[in-house]
Amino acid sequence: MAASGGVTLAPRSRVVIARFLEGLERVGPGVVRLTDRHPEPAVGETVDENAAASRYGAVARKP
Repeated sequence: MAASGGVTLAPRSRVVIARFLEGLERVGPGVVRLTDRHPEPAVGETVDENAAASRYGAVARKP
């Protein structure tokens, strides 16, 4: 459980996450690391180009 709020985290691979989108129309690049989805930093934010992203995300909609 996440120490901050009692949320159970379930690590999943990119392939498993893609299965959640079956039957939906993917928008944009599909399932990607979150840092690749919006790679531009916020104002005043610095980015470590060598950092590993541990989260994937995607946007999809009903056809």
